[in-house]
Amino acid sequence: MTPRRTDAAERILREAMRLFSERGYERTSIPDIQAAAGLTPGSGAMYKHYPSKESVLRTGMERFVRHSREMRGGLHDTSTPALPALGVMVRQALAVLASERDELRVAWRELDHFPDVQAGVRANVMQASYGELAEWLEVKVRQGELRPHDSEAMAAVLLGSVAMFRVYESLWGERVVPIDDERFARAWHELVTRGLAPERAPAEAPATDGAASAGAATESGADGKKRAASRKRGAGKPGR
Repeated sequence: MTPRRTDAAERILREAMRLFSERGYERTSIPDIQAAAGLTPGSGAMYKHYPSKESVLRTGMERFVRHSREMRGGLHDTSTPALPALGVMVRQALAVLASERDELRVAWRELDHFPDVQAGVRANVMQASYGELAEWLEVKVRQGELRPHDSEAMAAVLLGSVAMFRVYESLWGERVVPIDDERFARAWHELVTRGLAPERAPAEAPATDGAASAGAATESGADGKKRAASRKRGAGKPGR
C-alpha cells in the first residue's frame, strides 16, 4: 500500500505535474513549483518532500501507472455479463483519463530524457491494458457471451479509440469534434454490441403457439369428419 503523502507533498505533486504538462519539464523550475504549490519561493521547502525535480516527475508517473492498474482491476471479475461490463469499462476509462490529463501530456511529450520511466509507462499502462483486455475478451468468448474474434486486435481497437479520444483532447486543450463523453460512450458501446454480440439461433415458435396450432388442426380435422358423415347420411335419405 502506498503511504499517504502530506497535503503539502500532494499539492507540490499536483502543481508540478500541471506545470510539466503546460510548460514542459525543462522549462519548469523548482521556484516555479514552490510558488504554484503555495510555498515560499526560494525557501527550498520542496526538498522536505522530494529530493529533486526529477523525483517529483517520477512520483507522478508512478501514480499514473498505479491508477491504470487499479482501473484494470475490474477485468479480473468475469462474473458480470460482457456487454454491460463493456459499457461500464468505457465510461470508467473516460473518467480516469479525464482526471489525468496532465499525466497523459507528460507521458506523451516529456519522457524522452527518462527512457526507463517511458518504458515503464509503455509496459505497465499501455501494453498491460491491451493485454489484460484481450485476455478478458477471450474468457467472455469461452463463456459464450461474445462471438469468436481476434481478441488482441479487438483490444487494440477498443482501447485505442478511447485512449486517443482523450489524448487528443489533452494535447490540444479541446475536443477534435464536439462530442461529449456520454455520446462517445453510447456510440462506442453500440458499435461493440453490434460487432461482438454472439449470434443467436432463429427463435423457435413458442410452445403455446405450437400447441394452439396443433389443437386447431385437430379440431378442423374433427369438424371435417363430422361434415362428411352428415353428407353421407343425407345422401342415403329418400327425397321428399
